[in-house]
Amino acid sequence: EAAPAEEPASKRLAATLKKHAVSQSLYKHIVEILEHPLADTFSQESREMLLAALPHSLCVPSDERQEFQESIVKMMGQLMGQILATMQTCLDAENERVAGSEAKKQELEETIQAAEAALSKAQDVTAAHQTELNLACSATQSAHAELTKAKDVQKAGDAAQALARTDKEALEAALVGDLEKLKSGDVGDAAPDMLYQHLEPLLLKLDLDASLRSATKPALLNAPAGRGLFDKKVVEEIENSFTAKIEQLSKHIAESQPAADARMLVVTEAEGKVAEAEAVQNAAADGLASARAVQKHAQASLKAAKASLTEFKPEYKKATEVRDQQQVQVQTFMDVNVAAFDVLSAKISAKKKKAMAAAAEAEAAAMAAAAEAEVSAQAEAAEAANAANEAETRDATMPAAEEMAATEETEAKGSAAADGTSTTDGESAACAAAESAPERSVEETPKIIEAPAAIGSVAELGA
Repeated sequence: EAAPAEEPASKRLAATLKKHAVSQSLYKHIVEILEHPLADTFSQESREMLLAALPHSLCVPSDERQEFQESIVKMMGQLMGQILATMQTCLDAENERVAGSEAKKQELEETIQAAEAALSKAQDVTAAHQTELNLACSATQSAHAELTKAKDVQKAGDAAQALARTDKEALEAALVGDLEKLKSGDVGDAAPDMLYQHLEPLLLKLDLDASLRSATKPALLNAPAGRGLFDKKVVEEIENSFTAKIEQLSKHIAESQPAADARMLVVTEAEGKVAEAEAVQNAAADGLASARAVQKHAQASLKAAKASLTEFKPEYKKATEVRDQQQVQVQTFMDVNVAAFDVLSAKISAKKKKAMAAAAEAEAAAMAAAAEAEVSAQAEAAEAANAANEAETRDATMPAAEEMAATEETEAKGSAAADGTSTTDGESAACAAAESAPERSVEETPKIIEAPAAIGSVAELGA
């Protein structure tokens, strides 16, 4: 019988990792340490030995490792430390190489700062001219604002007047056109409905009451021969409304003309103020030109300094590129590979986790019991303190009460001694009267008549 085929190494590795609850990705970061270019401080045989032993040592929980497994973990830690130290040495060397580039970069930056200071000084020289120009610009803006406002007012007023003219012309044309055709019935080839549709927008501009507006269409569309007195009256009122509206618009146009002339005058004056303000602004701009020439030269110097720095940046970048790359490699090695090693080297078994959880739970229960006992003790102490206070209060108040009672008794005895004689006589007379009074028999003693149980109270009876 043939021997069973041996399982592939990858399958055995996967089974071992699964047994120890280690993910493939985490294990891969550990293998990367052995495959690192700087791991050549260990021989190839040593690294192969470590690679073969990793699943059975570092992947085993720390509380279950034996001595030979701990030695493998220790060797991995030593290798990782050597790699990290070598990487840090290389990084330090690159930092030293960058120092010269940093110095040149700082020199260029200082040149830029000096150019910026010169430019700032040139700007201070032109500040007075700029202020003058700003004031002139502000005056020009105000003048333009007034002109715009005047033109807006003119536009609004003229628009109302223009609308009135348009409405007047349309009403006049309709009065002798479509309305006259519908009134006379002489519509020619045109359809009455179409003529009425032309009139409808104009009818909305007339002051017609609701009844007249509703009767307009039937009256106009009815032929003159078929119109009754009411329809004739409606047509007459519509014609009169057209005439009245035309007269109203004519009057409005005539009355608004002086206002239109006034608006035109305001616009003309505003345009003159704008021209004056712009002339002052131009003069201020001319005065500023010479000062700006100096400022322009300062700006050119600053631009040249910045260009020098820009030209140096590729050189500086090239000098720092290796250093930055090395720094990223160190950080990545720390964040990924070293972190993975720390996780596996400190990993504990599920059994120990369970024991630690039980211990933590027991500790929490003990703390809770202690806290409960402390609360109970505090409550008992408070109760005892209250009882002691009450007893102290009673002990303090009892002597005062006894002294008051004794004082009252002494005062009562003194009063009795002062009135002794009258009291004795009264008592003798009372005794004599009692002895001379005839005795009553039991039968003669008045009896208290009790109400029958069946009779309720007065309130109940009233109810």
